[in-house]
Amino acid sequence: FAGKLLLATVLCLMGGSALGDVILEGNYNVTAFCSSVKPGTQLGSINSCNYYYVCSTSGPVLSQCQSGYAYDFAKSACAPASQVNCYWGVENPCGGKNGTWVPNTSVCGGYHYCLNGANNGTSRCPSGQRFDSSISQCVYGSCNLVESDEPNLSSLCDVVPPGIYFGDTGACDTWNYCLSTTSGTTLKSGTCTGTKSAFNVNTGNCDYPTVSTCSRVTDNPLSQIAASCSPNGALKADSTVCGQYYQCKNQQWTGVACPVNYYFDVNSNLCQPRQSATPYEGCNRCQYATTKFVNAVDDSNCANYYYCNSNGVGTLATCPENYYFNEERQGCVPDSTLSTYAANNGACKGATASDGTNTTVKDDD
Repeated sequence: FAGKLLLATVLCLMGGSALGDVILEGNYNVTAFCSSVKPGTQLGSINSCNYYYVCSTSGPVLSQCQSGYAYDFAKSACAPASQVNCYWGVENPCGGKNGTWVPNTSVCGGYHYCLNGANNGTSRCPSGQRFDSSISQCVYGSCNLVESDEPNLSSLCDVVPPGIYFGDTGACDTWNYCLSTTSGTTLKSGTCTGTKSAFNVNTGNCDYPTVSTCSRVTDNPLSQIAASCSPNGALKADSTVCGQYYQCKNQQWTGVACPVNYYFDVNSNLCQPRQSATPYEGCNRCQYATTKFVNAVDDSNCANYYYCNSNGVGTLATCPENYYFNEERQGCVPDSTLSTYAANNGACKGATASDGTNTTVKDDD
């Protein structure tokens, strides 16, 4: 909600004037990023493919492509949406695509397989890899996950054009460069040394350190990777993605993906098979589902369920009183068999009949 409100506020301020407030999109600090590039540089948005930012000396200015167009950050230009590989905020990322893979922007390393313009399967890259949309393949690298339902920037090279040098807000001597090749886009970083120990974002070269050259160095990182935590080794569930969890490493929460078809179980703090796992209440159980209707996590009476569309987005619904949702039967059934069902389906573990009566099926005398 906060991200949408922020975007709405920014839209009201559009019209050519720079924005003085800090602009955040999920874990992406647009204002900090703009201070690390040459004025006039354009950066992509991760809230919508229709928007982009033009960096000025006083901050980022939000701009918008015309209807039917999307922003291509690699070319710093708007182009017909069908010609741009952008998936931020897109309802159907498989639209107009056939026989190819596209990123699942809500899951670390996730991707969809598109067939005839529809999602024909969802999966995830192996551990230690992320999905590179520029080549539609998994590449080595990690995702910058933040515990949030807002968009997450997985790589700095997802918003800045390749081929330009840019600085960093953490140190004045640091430079970055996005190298684009046939095997994907890779972030390269280095430091300036000797008497010219400061990176000058205006020239794109190492320069003599001055107050103005190093004014971008603040406590605001370009991309906030994770919040602090303790103790190291602690685990907690992802509130929105059932197949992910967070582990405290070096006092920072780091996103970890469970194997495909596994969810993070909140009772055992382990990845368990999807059907038996009890994930975080409210997370998306459409993930890895092979049916259109799935149980929501409901330890009350197991009456809540989701309808999953072709993109894995669920719409919540509820069974009538004295009925629970049975994922195997793909419908609402009487409470008389709930206790047996709940014992074997983690989403409904602990659930009881809506009227509070015992639901155990008794043998006939």
